[in-house]
This record gives sequence, C-alpha cells and structure tokens, in this order.
Amino acid sequence: MVSYGRAGSTVWHVNTTKVGGGVAELIMTLTSEGHAGRFQVARFVTNADPEVFAMTKRLHHWIHGVDRGTLPSPAEHRRYTAFAAENAERLIGAMSANDLVILHDPQTLAIAPLLLDAGFRVAWRCHIGTTSHNDVSSAAWNYLRTFLRLELTLVFSDETLIPPVAREASTIVIPPSINPSAIKNMPLTSAEIRQILAGNGLDGPQHVPANQSARSVISEMSIGTDPVILQVSRWDPLKDMTGVLIAFAESALPRRAHLVLCGPSPADVADDPEAAGVLSEIIVMREQLPAAIRRHVHIVCPVLTNERENALTVNALQRRAAVVTQKSLQEGFGLTVTEAMWKARPVVASKAGGICSQIIDGVTGLLLDDPGDGDAFSRLVARILEDPAGAARLGRAAHRRVAEFFTLARELADHDRLYQRLVSAVKE
Repeated sequence: MVSYGRAGSTVWHVNTTKVGGGVAELIMTLTSEGHAGRFQVARFVTNADPEVFAMTKRLHHWIHGVDRGTLPSPAEHRRYTAFAAENAERLIGAMSANDLVILHDPQTLAIAPLLLDAGFRVAWRCHIGTTSHNDVSSAAWNYLRTFLRLELTLVFSDETLIPPVAREASTIVIPPSINPSAIKNMPLTSAEIRQILAGNGLDGPQHVPANQSARSVISEMSIGTDPVILQVSRWDPLKDMTGVLIAFAESALPRRAHLVLCGPSPADVADDPEAAGVLSEIIVMREQLPAAIRRHVHIVCPVLTNERENALTVNALQRRAAVVTQKSLQEGFGLTVTEAMWKARPVVASKAGGICSQIIDGVTGLLLDDPGDGDAFSRLVARILEDPAGAARLGRAAHRRVAEFFTLARELADHDRLYQRLVSAVKE
C-alpha cells in the first residue's frame, strides 16, 4: 500500500536543463525554498539528447500554433520514447514509493505514462501555449495526447492556454511567480547599478564575439545617462528579438535612447538548439546597421554558470531601463515581464498568452495588439519615453499587481494544493 504525504515524502520537479530560461529558474526557486507543506522538494534534470531537443523545439513552435519545421517522424518518436524510458528508469531509481513527480514542458511528457504505470502520482506542467488555437496547435496536441492519461494532472499557466484536447482532463492553473528576495529581484542602489553595468562593458567600447566569450558583450559606446530600452529573453524566434531590433532601427528611437538585447549564452542552454542561430542573425543584423544607429544597439549574454553574476546583470539592466519590452509573437507567460513590473518599470509587451494576465493595458503597462507591427511597437515605446510621469504611474501600478498576484508565496501555496490533489487522487 502506498502512503502519500507522510514524513519523508519527496516531490520531484523534472526538466531538461539546469540553467537557461524561466522554467529552469522557476524550478531552481521551488526546490531551493525548502519544504512545501508536508513534502520535501527535489530536482531531477534529464540526460541531454540533442536530437530529442531538436524535435521538441519544433514541437514547441507547433504548440504555439506556429508551423515551423515538422511534427515528429516515426524515428524521432522512437528516439523520444527511448529518451523517456532511460530517464524514467534513472528517476525511479532515485525515488521512494510515496514520492510525487511534477514533469515540466514537452521534453518530459513521454516520461509520464511510464511513471504512472509504475504506480506514482504525476502532474505535467505545460509552461507554453497559445490563446488562439489553430490547426497547427491542434496537430501538436493530437500528437501529445499519445502520452496523456486520465490519471495525469495537467498544469497550465493561465486558463486561456488550456487546449481543447485537455478540457476534459484533470487540470489546475498555476501562474508562474518571482521571488522578491532573490538576487535578481533585490533592491540595488544607483551606484551598484552603474558598477554592475560598467562591469558588463556598457560603459565604453566592447566587441567580444557573443558566441565565444564567457561574458559576451557587443557595445561600441557608453549608454551614459541616456534612456535604455531593454528586452531580456532567450534567443528564441518566438521572443522576436530580431523584430525588436528592426523596429528600433527603423524608428526615431535611436536618436533618443539605447537598445539593449540581453539573453543567455547559447552554450549554456542545452535544450534550445535554435538559440545560437538567432543570436548570430541578430549580430549580423546589427553589424549591417548605419554606424549612428549601430552604436545605440548593445548585445549582452550573461554566462549562466555564474548564477550570481547573471542575476545581478539582469537586475541592474531592468532597474536601469526606461522601458522594458517583451515583443513575443507567442508567450506562455513571460517571467521577465513580472520581474520588470516588480521593479516598477513600465513595460511594453505583446497581447499574447499569459502576458495578458499580468498587464492591464494602460494601467500596469502597455499591450501591443499585433506583435508583428513594428511601427505600433515603436510608438508605444516612444509614448513612455515622452511621458515620464505616466511611465512612473504605470510602474507603480505594475509593482502593486505583482505584489498581489505573482510572488513566490502565492505559487508555493498553489503547489502545495497541487501536491495535495495528487495525494487525494491515490486509491489505496
């Protein structure tokens, strides 16, 4: 007989990379905050398999309703299930009979039926998705339903992201959160911000290839005291860093502000095979800009192996920014939006996915109706730059909204309810 919830029970959070992106960071926070109710919380990182990650990255786009690449071939499906079997065996070997498992994102979903067959209680948390389901996203979910079981609890970041195929399943909504006391979110003085940014090469000419340096920065002039427009995200096509760069370069914004694009070094993000290509494309685009515009564009790639340095860099950039953007074409949630709002920064973000649960348009930030409209994006950014008092009002309201809805204390309570739900589902 399995007895869940007694002393010594462990909840295992499973994903495919230790660092890189909001999911890895969220799991790190959940597993570093000690106990959640009656449960110990632990982390399990799968083996790295580049072929599986290439396939699941294509699937990632399809789940967002974007036809990029193909769905898994029979050979890829076999590789995916073999990957799942290998990691399920490793995980089960580390578990006790009364443990619970939370799997994260499509890379891990194929592990779910194997754990269920072994008698464990399992939830799968899908951090991605689209609010505008189409034939592409439907095809992706038709593939994923191969691994869905009635006894599997599904977790989504927002009600609007639950796909039709999951409407009859056991679902729960848990919006992501930030830890206000984390290094990335703690208060910094103006002097500390200047020192951190100077240490990252934003106080003068730097031209270190962003795919070769531990601290990779491309910057030809100091940002000085000029306004900064910032986007922090992974180098993912759906984050549309290229669109941000094009919109900035084609507007009047370079005459009044600097653009900083910040994302993790692709070498540190094992499960994202597209990152290096996106970053290289942005570097080439920047090089081709007229010198007067190019000098106002800066690329920063913090090294993720130094967690403290990476966190301080992002913190300082967000606090220094006059405007923080998230021009995603599709977005499951957007933790960088939450981080910026906590720091009382005015945010311009796409009306996409879970971003809409964070930003009340005109109250806690500004929403871009069409993520592909670069001109409209530039106008919203300029609107904030031209109205410092209005920007400050947006920032204050943004901070209050995060404090009320999107902090770690709320998410820990949500997870404890999830764990209790899994326990109550056990039939002894």
